[in-house]
Amino acid sequence: MIGFIGGGNMAEAMIKGMAARGIKDILVSEPRQERRQHLEQLYNLKTTSNNVELTNGCNVVVIAIKPQNLSAIADELKDVDFTNKTVISIMAGINLSTLEKVFRTKNIVRVMPNTPALEQEGMSVMSARDTVSDNTINRAKDILSSIGKILTLPETLMDAVTALSGSGPAFIAHFVDSMIEAGEKLGLARDIATILAIQTMTGTAKLLSTGITPQELIKMVASPGGTTEAGLNILNNRDTKDIVTQTLTAAHQRSIELGKKLSG
Repeated sequence: MIGFIGGGNMAEAMIKGMAARGIKDILVSEPRQERRQHLEQLYNLKTTSNNVELTNGCNVVVIAIKPQNLSAIADELKDVDFTNKTVISIMAGINLSTLEKVFRTKNIVRVMPNTPALEQEGMSVMSARDTVSDNTINRAKDILSSIGKILTLPETLMDAVTALSGSGPAFIAHFVDSMIEAGEKLGLARDIATILAIQTMTGTAKLLSTGITPQELIKMVASPGGTTEAGLNILNNRDTKDIVTQTLTAAHQRSIELGKKLSG
């Protein structure tokens, strides 16, 4: 049985993907009654408001709560034996050392997913100790593969991952929103500009996923002396790459600060 402590958006994204793959043995612990009813009706699963009940009844426990709620959960589960359980944490900023102390086990996988998981197009990065068994790692991969792609990286890179793929959807959405607004200023209706910008982003992402590099795609689109080159000249003159670097660096630094605060 796979249990979720927390039934929010990211938990639902994982449940949706698992359900699509025929994984049915799922139990969710969630304090909000309306949220429990929503999950029960949509995914035909069982829910509870009792975290101890859930944990005792599941051999895989996904911690899908806000990191600031960890201390309350830790106190609630202080008498639960996690020795033979797999713990998967999707809490941002909580490191493996803290998780091991809280749950009193080494069978822990730390994961940084991102919001495109809601459409099963997520990017999840896993970190675990070298001593964690292949069985534990494979359990985590089975779940995470249902919501998109997976990478396994050292925990020391998690802050960089948070900046790039964790926060990245918001940065990409910001750029798309800017394109929509620019399209409006050029005379397009907002709904038309929105369709054009979003489909262009979607198609470009699919092209890049085939193995074409960004530089190769730029050359494919930008003819010498053409319209694309004229626009690229503006981006290059404004040093857009430096702006992006500064953006990710700020997110990276904040991730480090929050991690230290949350993990103590």
